[in-house]
Amino acid sequence: MIGYFINRPVAILVLFAALMAFGLVLIFQVPVSLLPAIDVPRMIVKVNFPNASARQVEDQVLKPIREQLSLVDDLTGLHSEASNHLGTVYLDFDYRANMSLAYIEVNEKMDRLLGRLPPDMPRPQVVRINTSDIPVVRIQVVPVSDATYQEVSDLTEKVLKRRLEQLPGVSVVDMNGQRGTVAILKPDRDRMNAFGITTSALLEAVRLSNMEIGGLNLKDGQYQYFIRLENQVRTVSDLGNVSVKGLSGQPVQLKEIASVEMDTDQLTGYHLYNGKPGVVVTVQAQAKSRMNELLPMIRSLVSAFQKQYPQARFNISQDQSFLLDAGIDNVKQDIILGGALTIGLLFLFLGNWASPVLMSISIPISLLITFIFFQLFGLSFNIISLSGLALGIGMLIDNSIVVIGEITRKRIAGLSVTDSAIRGTNEMAVPVISQVLTTVVVYAPLVILNGLSGALVMDQSIALTISLFVSLLVAFVLTPVLYKLLLKSPPERLKQDTVFYTFVRNRYHSMISFVLLKRKLFFAITLLVIALGVGLAFFIPFESLPAIEKKESLIKISWNEPLDLQENKARSLALIAKLSPVVAVSESDVGATQYIFQQDGTTIYQANVYYECASEKEKLLADRMVKQQLVRYPKCTFNILDAPNAFTQLFVNDEPYVRVKFKPLVKGGSAQNLDILTDWLKVNRVQYAPEPSMMREPAMRGVLDMEAMNRYQINRAEIDQQLQVLFGSAEAGAVDATGDKTRVLVTEASGSVEEKLDAVVRNSEGIAYPIRKFIRFEPVLQFSAISADKDGTYRSIALSEQPDIKAILNEITAEARSLGYDVDFTGKYFENRQLMRQLSLIFLIVLVMLYTVLAIQFESFVQPVIVMLTIPLGVAGACLLLLITGGTFNVMSAIGFVVVLGLIVDDPLLKIETLNKLADQYRKAGREYDETLLHQMIHEAGEICLKPLLMVSLTTSIALLPILFIGGIGNDLQRPMAIVIIGGLTIGTFFTTWFIPLAYWYIQKWTGKI
Repeated sequence: MIGYFINRPVAILVLFAALMAFGLVLIFQVPVSLLPAIDVPRMIVKVNFPNASARQVEDQVLKPIREQLSLVDDLTGLHSEASNHLGTVYLDFDYRANMSLAYIEVNEKMDRLLGRLPPDMPRPQVVRINTSDIPVVRIQVVPVSDATYQEVSDLTEKVLKRRLEQLPGVSVVDMNGQRGTVAILKPDRDRMNAFGITTSALLEAVRLSNMEIGGLNLKDGQYQYFIRLENQVRTVSDLGNVSVKGLSGQPVQLKEIASVEMDTDQLTGYHLYNGKPGVVVTVQAQAKSRMNELLPMIRSLVSAFQKQYPQARFNISQDQSFLLDAGIDNVKQDIILGGALTIGLLFLFLGNWASPVLMSISIPISLLITFIFFQLFGLSFNIISLSGLALGIGMLIDNSIVVIGEITRKRIAGLSVTDSAIRGTNEMAVPVISQVLTTVVVYAPLVILNGLSGALVMDQSIALTISLFVSLLVAFVLTPVLYKLLLKSPPERLKQDTVFYTFVRNRYHSMISFVLLKRKLFFAITLLVIALGVGLAFFIPFESLPAIEKKESLIKISWNEPLDLQENKARSLALIAKLSPVVAVSESDVGATQYIFQQDGTTIYQANVYYECASEKEKLLADRMVKQQLVRYPKCTFNILDAPNAFTQLFVNDEPYVRVKFKPLVKGGSAQNLDILTDWLKVNRVQYAPEPSMMREPAMRGVLDMEAMNRYQINRAEIDQQLQVLFGSAEAGAVDATGDKTRVLVTEASGSVEEKLDAVVRNSEGIAYPIRKFIRFEPVLQFSAISADKDGTYRSIALSEQPDIKAILNEITAEARSLGYDVDFTGKYFENRQLMRQLSLIFLIVLVMLYTVLAIQFESFVQPVIVMLTIPLGVAGACLLLLITGGTFNVMSAIGFVVVLGLIVDDPLLKIETLNKLADQYRKAGREYDETLLHQMIHEAGEICLKPLLMVSLTTSIALLPILFIGGIGNDLQRPMAIVIIGGLTIGTFFTTWFIPLAYWYIQKWTGKI
C-alpha cells in the first residue's frame, strides 16, 4: 500500500492540498464558544407564590411537586428549598439521561399537577440548564431620573428585549428590575360603612364588570354569528362607573366609595448598578452561534440604543467576551509558540534542513485536516477542544519523526529512496500505531468520571484523538512521498546528526556502559525513585479544579430579619458605598428577582451583591471590607464567593465541606432538641454554620376565633377578603382596553395595625362588627426556610474543613439520634472521596488496557511488564515537579497523569521492539546469544531509539511550555496538566533511558537466555 502511494506523488499531493483547502474553509464555519455545549443533567422548578409563608409554599406547592416528580425517569436526586414567597425544586439526573426527553416529561407532570396547586399562583417554571444558558453579556439600563423609570421599564420589556432577541445567534433574553403598572382601588371605609357595602361585594362587582364570556353564538337561518359580550369597563377610568349594590339594594357607583389611580405594582425587589436603580438585561447565546461574531453585534446595538433612547443610560457589564478572547487567544498562542519551539528543537538534533522541514509541515497539515472532522463531529472551537489540540502539538510531529528517522537509516544502509521510504514506513507501522493507541486508549476510561469534568474531558479527548490519527495518516502517506521528492541526495551526502546530538549520543553510550557495570546500584536507585514518587503523592493537596485568577466577588446576604424592601435596599447601598474606593463596577439584586432562567431565587429579606476589582489583591481587600461592614448586623449571615462567570459558573460548587441533615424520627420533631444539639456542637467546638433551614426569624401569627365567628354568623370568606385588602391586596380582575392588560388591585395600605383592625365585616343580616373581634395577632419565631428531599423535610448545618472529620461525624450521629433525629451527610468531603475512587479505578483500567495493547504487539506476557514498569518513573517525575511548583491534585492534573501513562511507554515500546528485531536478526546470522552480544544489542538499540526518544519527549514537553509562562484563563486551567506531562516526560524519560536496558538485561538473565 505504501508503495502504491509513493508511486503516485501527484495524486497524493493534490488530495492533501484539497483536504487542506477544505479544512481552511471550514475554520470559518465551525462554531466558536467559550465552552462546549453540554447538557448539564440538572433542572430546577421555580415557584413564585406571593404573600405565602415558607410553610405554605412547602405544604401547598413543593410537597405535591416532589411527590409528582419523584417518578421521573433517570432521576438521581431531588431536593427543594421553601422560603417566604418563593420555592425551588432541584432535579439531578444521570449523566447518560436524554435531557430533552426528561424536560418534556417534567413539564407533562407539572401540567397534570396544576389542578392540585393554589389557583391564584402562577404556573411553576421549569428551567433546563445547559452550558450555553450562561449569559454572555449583561446590559444595564439605568433611567436618568426616577420620573422616567416606568417609561424605561416598559421600553426595555417591549422594545429593547425584542430587538436583542432578533439578533442571529441569540437564544434567550432575560430581565430583572422591571416594574409593572396596576390600577389601585383604595376603599373609603367610612363611606362603605355608610352605604352598607362589604368588601366581598366590592370585589365581586369589579370582577363581573370586566369578565369575558366566550362560546356565545347566534343562528339566523343559514347564518351563524359569534357574539362577543362587551365589558362594561374599557379603560381604567371606567372603573369609577361600576355599580356596587349596598344593603338597601340601591346601586352605588364605585367612585363614591373608593378612589381609582394608576400606580406601580408592588415592588418585591430592586436591581442596582453602581448603586443606582435600573433594569438589567441578560443575553444568552445559542449553542451553535459564533460568539466572536455575536458579541460585536450586541455592542453595536447597545450603542444604537444609547443614541435612540436618551431617557436612559446603557452600560455593558460582565461581558464574557474577554473570557472568550483570553481563552481562545491563550490556546492559539500555545499552538503557535509551541509549534515554533518544537520546530526549533528539530534543527538542534537533525543535521540537514530537509528532515526537520518534512517533520514540521506535518503540524499545520494535520491541524487543517483535523478541522474537517471538527465539523463532522459537531465540535466547536472552545477552550477545551482547542486545549486538546495544544496538548497534541508536540505529538503531531512524533509519528513523522520516527518514520523519517527509519527511512534515513535505510538510505544510509544503501537502499534506494523508494525502497527506503517503503521499507522504513512499513517497519515502523506497528510501533507507531502502538504509540498512538497507547496515547489514545488512556482517554477511554475517563468517561467514567461523573459530573461536568467527565463531559468536558470527552470534548478534549475527541479533539486530541482526531488530531493524532490525522497525524498518523500524514506520517504514513504524505511524509514518504515528500521524502522521496525532497531528499534525492546520495546517502553519503546525508548529514544526519548535529554536533549537539553527537555529544549527547556519546554521553549516552558512556552512561549505558556504566549502568550495565553497576547494575545492582542503578536498579536500587530506580526502585528508590519509584518509592519516592509514591511517597510524594501523599504530600500534594487535593482540590476538584485548578485555581484561576479571580477579580470578582459575589456576596450572598441573608438579613434573617423581617425587613421591608426599603431597609434591605438601604443596607445594600451602605455596603456598596463602603466598597466604592476599591471596586470598579458593582451590581446588586436586592430582594426577590424576576429572572426566568436564574437557578437560585432570593426573598425580600436577602440580597446578592456583585463587584469587580482591578486586581485580585483589591478583590481580597474588598472581601475584608465586606466582613467589617456586615458584622454590624448581628443576625445577618453572608457568604463571600468568587463570582461565577461564563467559564467558572459551571465549576462552582456551593456545597459545603460537609452538610449535616437532621431528620426527625418522629413526625414534627422538637425545635427545643435542635437547640440542645446546636449547644452541644458549640461546647465540643465543632466548626459549623447554620443553614437557612436551621435559622429562625421573628414573625406574626394570626389566630381566628372560630367560636366568635359562629356566634355572630360571620362568613370565613368575608374575613379572608377583608384581611387581604387590609394587609395586602386583593386581585379584582384586569382591564384589557388595547390588548395590554392592566391588573386591578384593591388595597388599603395606609394606617396602623390598630386602625386596620377597626375595619368591619358584616354577617348575612348586614350587621357590622369590627374585625378585631375575630382575630388576634401574636409574635412567633419561625424557621427562615424549609428544606426537603424525597424522604421529607430536614434541618441542616454546614461543617467547615477540620481535623478528624470522620470522628466528628460519628459523634454528631450519636448525639442527634439520642435527641430523636436521624442524620444524613452530603458535601464536598464525600464528593472528593468519590472522585478519588473514580480516579483510582480509571488508573487501574488504563493499566489493564495498556498491558492488553502491549501484549498483543509483543506476543509476550513478560515484555509488557518491562514497558509498564516505566509508568511509576513517569508518575514520580510528575509528582516531583507538581510538588516543586506548588500544584495540586485536581481533575486537570489527573488528566495529565493519564496522558503520561500513555506517553511514557512510547520509548520503551520502541526500544523493546528494536531489541527483539536485533535479536532475531543476529540469531538468523548465526551469532551466539551471550552477554557480549546482549551488551552490543543494548547499545545499538539505544542509538537507534535515542534520537526519536529525545525528540518525541522533548517536542511534546516543549510544546507545552507556553502554558506555564503565559497567563490567562485558558492556561490557568491547563497549567496543572502541562506541569504533570512535562515532569513525567522529562524526569521520567531520563530514568527510562537506563532502566529499560537494565530491566531487559535482567529478564534475559532470569529466563536463562544468556
